[in-house]
Amino acid sequence: MASLEAPLVLAVVGRRGVGKTRVIEGLIKALKARGLRVSTAKHVPEEEFSLDRPGKDSWRHAEAGADAVTIVAPREVSTIRRLRGRALGFEDVVAWASEGCDILLLEGFKGLIGSRQDVPKVFVVGGADEASEVEAKGEIRPVLAFVGPEEGELRGLKAPYFSFSEIDKLAELILKRFKPEERAEVLLFFNGRKVPLNEFVRKVLRSLILAFASCLKGIEVRGDEKVRILVEER
Repeated sequence: MASLEAPLVLAVVGRRGVGKTRVIEGLIKALKARGLRVSTAKHVPEEEFSLDRPGKDSWRHAEAGADAVTIVAPREVSTIRRLRGRALGFEDVVAWASEGCDILLLEGFKGLIGSRQDVPKVFVVGGADEASEVEAKGEIRPVLAFVGPEEGELRGLKAPYFSFSEIDKLAELILKRFKPEERAEVLLFFNGRKVPLNEFVRKVLRSLILAFASCLKGIEVRGDEKVRILVEER
């Protein structure tokens, strides 16, 4: 199975109705076919939007003050978090949506990640003219690739262009640019931000965590486990 030192966060952006979800669907299928674990996060701009419904037990839990409500059903698990006026940050989205994945695909979130250099963007456009305009403005960067309706190579663009029928080629570009490798043995996140670790610290943390875990009932340490540490302030 291919794997990235994940999560790679990749944003699919573009104006409403241009085909972002179509691109996301294609990328999910193409990346899953290559053995990668894929998660997604979708931005919904409507202020009053909610997955919960007034009167439901889960709604009553949240209304009583619960910060997060997890709903466990036979076929799915959903967690609803009430922001209660708190501004949502990029690190929050990544921390909540990327657990256990190799690649996190964001649909939308242009205002949140538009100029973040650590988030490559796939820009979905209506045609070559729009792609040229996006590059000329330079407000959204870095643009890894454009996707649009035209077939064939488009000249004059800095970023490569793919048609909607070439999403498989786009997946290949992603894997080529962000080369697959073994996942890091230890990942440390502090308040949603990935903390760089040198080799010595990784080894020490991994040894300590697995040593403690091996003392717990019902846990059998094989020695090839990956360790993920999440630290969040209250």
